[in-house]
Amino acid sequence: MKFKNSVIIFLILFLPIQLYGLTLEEERKYGQEIYLEIANSATINNDPYISIYLRNIKDNLENAANLPFPIVLTVIESTAADAFTTPGGYVYLTTGLIGMCDKEEEVAGVLAHEFAHNAKRHIAKRLEKEKYINIGMLATLIAGILIPDPKAKEVALVTGSASAMALSLKYSREDEDEADKVGASIADKAGYSGLGTADFLRKLRSAGGDKILPQYLLTHPYHEERILKIERAWAGSKSRIDGAFFPYLLVRVKVLHGHLTEEVRDTWVNKYTKNVNDPLTAYGISLMYSLTSNTNDSVRIAKSINSPYRSLLLGEIMVNSHQFGDAIGILRDEASPISRFFLAKAYEGNGDIGTSLSVLNELLQYGKTCPEIYYRYGMLIGRSGNQAKGYEYLGRYYLETGKQHLARSNLEKAITKYGINSQEAKNILKLLDTLKK
Repeated sequence: MKFKNSVIIFLILFLPIQLYGLTLEEERKYGQEIYLEIANSATINNDPYISIYLRNIKDNLENAANLPFPIVLTVIESTAADAFTTPGGYVYLTTGLIGMCDKEEEVAGVLAHEFAHNAKRHIAKRLEKEKYINIGMLATLIAGILIPDPKAKEVALVTGSASAMALSLKYSREDEDEADKVGASIADKAGYSGLGTADFLRKLRSAGGDKILPQYLLTHPYHEERILKIERAWAGSKSRIDGAFFPYLLVRVKVLHGHLTEEVRDTWVNKYTKNVNDPLTAYGISLMYSLTSNTNDSVRIAKSINSPYRSLLLGEIMVNSHQFGDAIGILRDEASPISRFFLAKAYEGNGDIGTSLSVLNELLQYGKTCPEIYYRYGMLIGRSGNQAKGYEYLGRYYLETGKQHLARSNLEKAITKYGINSQEAKNILKLLDTLKK
């Protein structure tokens, strides 16, 4: 992923903040500032499958944890396998990390570990020990973590003030042990195996993930002792969550959010040729053909998928192929929010704006998770004549995707359309306050 030059200028100019003790409100404020910079610099994943599915995992874990903040979970488009926490309840993970997992409980274990860092306010305690901390430089450090190239990542982390901050802020061994212990407990209470984190760490260690950075800069050291502690503590722990859909999500991550080279295409074709009855392989090659505009083969193979999720998988392929009427027939009776999202797209494509808006209105609760819902709702309701609400939801979309200038512009237009004394305008003014530095 490429970071914008304007962000670098911002980080250079960003003034240090003096800290003698971090309140919850300050922690939340700094976390939001870092989030806005990351959202403006990185590519935020906006795939409804990933964002809505990960929200369900987040909700399961959050309900099982005693946290000082509501969790704001952000999935970043990156082939690097990373997960990390910033102040104020902000948790990030990459599509690359999801792609390394084989089971839902592994993703849940990684997230539970990050939630535990939040629950114990490990970052806040590290910040409180520093007389001065440069929040902008902390964002630079995080940007370096997200660089997929190992050499570039190491350079970003060991250069200048970022390296000093890494050394002063990295988690202690006690922090990591506590996050492992609390995180496994959160995962188990949420219905996942407490072994999820250990399973993923062992996989990452086998893949050489602990060799990417010098050991002194690792915030998540993958020591064998650490893995064994988790395995001993949670031996026999089993997941009680139905993770049957996760393999389809994994296929999607690998096809749509990885590098689709000629070699990868050939691999999918060979896998499908050897086993045309495997629903996962059929879904993968159907997606691949959809990407390459081979709509006939994409639809033909999707129709052959023998899976409990066939309606969703085929319905999306139909939408991608602009077969909107058929997609409506397939998706109309589906209840999942992911299915409803594609149903809304099918109605829009079929020219039924009113019904599309009605379905999108059901999904607004997922807008912060999947900002495209805000975007489509804003565009359609604006076209239908309600310009005030159209501007409002376009502003919400740009706010969630880190485009602060466009967010402010649209939200201010919404205030003008609503009328400055309206309740809607007052609510939007509160949103605008979050954009103030």
